[in-house]
Amino acid sequence: MVEEEYRSCSSHVQRIWKLTEGRGDLISEEHIELYLRMCYLAEVPVNPWDVLSQLKMLKLEPNREVLELFMLLFGWQGDLGGATSTLAVMKERDIPITETTFTSLIVAHGVNKDPQGIQSVLDTMRSVQMSPTRITYEALMTAYALSGLISEVKRTARQMRQEKINLSQSQLSAVLLSIIKSDQAGTGFENIDYIVEMMEEAEGKMDLSRLMLQCIHSGYVREAVHLLPKQPLIRQNNHLYTNAMVYLREMVHARVEPDLLVEMCNDIRSQEINQYSLEVALECALGEHREELAWALIRALKTVGNPVRQHYFWPLLHYNALTSNSSKLLGCVKEMVKLDITPDLETLRDHVIPGLIINHPMLTLEMLQGAGLTISQAATPILIILIQNKMLDQCFEFVREVKLLSLRDIIAPLASIWAVSPQRVISLLGILIDMNRATLNEGELEPDWGGQFVLDLLNSRAGLSVSQIRPLFGELHKHKIKISESAMDILMTRANKVIQQAIRDNVKLVFDPSIGQPPKEEEYNLLPHPNKMNVEELECHLVELRAKGLNSRGTLRRLLLMHASNNNTQRVLALIKEAEADEFSLSGGMMSSIMTTLADNGNADSALAVYNELQTKYPSFNVDAYKVIDLCTLLVKKKRTEDAVDILNKYLEDSSKPHAKKAIKRNCWNLLTAAAENQDHKFTKKIFDILQTNNVIDIDTVIAGPLIKARLNSGDLAGAVKEAESVFKQYKCLPMRIEILVQLILHSKQGGTSSKEHEKLLQFMLDIIVLSRGSLQAHHDLLFACLEAGQPSDAKKVLQNMGRNVDMRLVERQCDRYAKTEKDEPLLHFLTACRGTNTIDQYKIYKALLNLYYKQSAGEKGLFLWTMMQEDEVTPTPSFLSTLASLLAASNIKIPFTVQ
Repeated sequence: MVEEEYRSCSSHVQRIWKLTEGRGDLISEEHIELYLRMCYLAEVPVNPWDVLSQLKMLKLEPNREVLELFMLLFGWQGDLGGATSTLAVMKERDIPITETTFTSLIVAHGVNKDPQGIQSVLDTMRSVQMSPTRITYEALMTAYALSGLISEVKRTARQMRQEKINLSQSQLSAVLLSIIKSDQAGTGFENIDYIVEMMEEAEGKMDLSRLMLQCIHSGYVREAVHLLPKQPLIRQNNHLYTNAMVYLREMVHARVEPDLLVEMCNDIRSQEINQYSLEVALECALGEHREELAWALIRALKTVGNPVRQHYFWPLLHYNALTSNSSKLLGCVKEMVKLDITPDLETLRDHVIPGLIINHPMLTLEMLQGAGLTISQAATPILIILIQNKMLDQCFEFVREVKLLSLRDIIAPLASIWAVSPQRVISLLGILIDMNRATLNEGELEPDWGGQFVLDLLNSRAGLSVSQIRPLFGELHKHKIKISESAMDILMTRANKVIQQAIRDNVKLVFDPSIGQPPKEEEYNLLPHPNKMNVEELECHLVELRAKGLNSRGTLRRLLLMHASNNNTQRVLALIKEAEADEFSLSGGMMSSIMTTLADNGNADSALAVYNELQTKYPSFNVDAYKVIDLCTLLVKKKRTEDAVDILNKYLEDSSKPHAKKAIKRNCWNLLTAAAENQDHKFTKKIFDILQTNNVIDIDTVIAGPLIKARLNSGDLAGAVKEAESVFKQYKCLPMRIEILVQLILHSKQGGTSSKEHEKLLQFMLDIIVLSRGSLQAHHDLLFACLEAGQPSDAKKVLQNMGRNVDMRLVERQCDRYAKTEKDEPLLHFLTACRGTNTIDQYKIYKALLNLYYKQSAGEKGLFLWTMMQEDEVTPTPSFLSTLASLLAASNIKIPFTVQ
């Protein structure tokens, strides 16, 4: 404990001392003395009066050592009464009064901020012919520091110099700790620096390590970090990951606030003590399960431009997966996406999807889409997990619904379960190959998926036996799956002689020399392909290619893109300069790709600089429209609207090629939406007019929506209604109908004169909808708006007015939309509005709610849903019960019904 006194060990001291309870016959003065000394060293809060009572109960007389410890404890507690009583006991027992006794009284007066008392004790010492030594001077400096009298501390130091008395390193450390703990460090830490100068002049080796650790655990983190550079030799290892690691670790252990810890890490980086301080702190935070701190450090890493790697998130995902809390797990994924770090296949496959419910893979896919992932990012790892869990029925169902799958990553897991159901696995492989074949361009060579499957099968743990070759090849032949010459060569070199012969005997069933190579053929080579290299390997490979005078264009292009994707702008610019120095000019296509990557990572300045250079070097180069529009979108988000307008105008004026409107529709909508988010309708209309004038967009409900959204964002409801009317008259479409109605309903309920105006606007908006979409659609829009505005009673009136004219297709589509966007309140309001009417099939609403709660893994809400169905006398279908049972089981809730 003494060796690690900077960590609080008071609980251990008290716990051990409790072992003495009921063992009074074994307790001696030595035990009491040791306990008091530990309390003094470890700063354990102890009441000396309680110890005195215990001594009396044990019929023990305190010896000199125990009484001196009482004086020390009373002194540091500022208990002058206790110190005086102890002094009286010492006099009664003729125990000599030592310098230590007087220093305890000096410290007691310091704690009580009584400088006159300090001087009186000093005068008493001199009156009894006791000359102060460095023990007394240490106590004086400490007492004045505790009193907040730094001038007296410095006066005492000058007096010591005159008397040629020097404090030891440990004594000066104690004084410095007292200055820090009494909040007397100074605004610029000048008082700390004053004592440190004394330590540098004092004899012995200066070691601030223990002092800094004590400061950290006492809550004085800034003071500790200020002392770091003054620690001898600390700077010599600034390039090492471990430099100052112990202090960062203790900051995490001491539960320093995230913002403060990030600030300290940045200070340590700026002082060049440890350039990896954020990474070190993150490692410690993950080790101690401090999730909030870990996220703060990851965000800080992203801010300073350091690479944030996928494995940093694995412990965070793992913690939440272990708690079976899928909402928190998906929250982690959302946070990753916000940081522009999309979870890769390995992260999703090994750390995200195993923590989710996968009985219904399409709902799992929707959950991941809700977290910000695209179908192409989430679909492949979901299918891999289904395969690994041998859930083949769900695999076939999932493959029928989802087409965006990476067969390259699915082959190996599929081969690993081949022995479980050979025919079904090959059938699934055939379906996947057919799907992949449909994506090939004209003239593109089909990869050898069949050969890759057999190679993965051969390399799997179970391997291939001779008896399995013919049935395997026969099943492949049945599903028209062929194997290339390249795959056959690899098979023959890797298989034993018996299997080689079996392959030769059956090769005619599957051999086809016209197909391409196995997709992962390079894995059988010793050297990795540049496409598989990381940044460090590519850097080395580039140096090697240049040294040998070989073509480095492809490697340089990939390296530039990887640095750009990591927001390492300085290295990107350095590589461009290196290329120019070598008289190697970057092509327009390469510069265009770099610009896009920088824009995707939110680096507006660098992306704009590359774009301007591209225009200067290659004025005739035609940059893809979506890249320029995405760059303009980023500039609008950064409030650089003039730059965005100038670039967009110039690009569209100079571009002679007709624009693929359908392909860039989403990019144009993103640009308009970014403009609308700035609450500037005039600017949004300006962008809209530029796109329309240059024939970039076809006006429809989606594209025209941001014009109204800009009005709504600025709170201009009358303007939004007027804009909706204008859009309808000009373009025969009416976007954001329900959004406008929701706001009008909410404002009409506020009362006062303004509510009447909003009621008129509401009626006017409904009239526009009737003209645009008909009376029936207007009633449905009003119904859904009432639900979203939290007005179930008004929604019920709308339902009653509609009677039998309710269109269940519109209702079901809207319910599905609420489920996908995880809005359960409108659905619950819908159930309330439906009660007492026979116009709505309530089961459709319950089904949408179940799908929503399944995505959220909200078992308690699912159970509440079951109770509501019983009360409403709604009969669930077997599939509904199956999904609800899966949800309840995953949430460890007892299933209150029988599943057939």
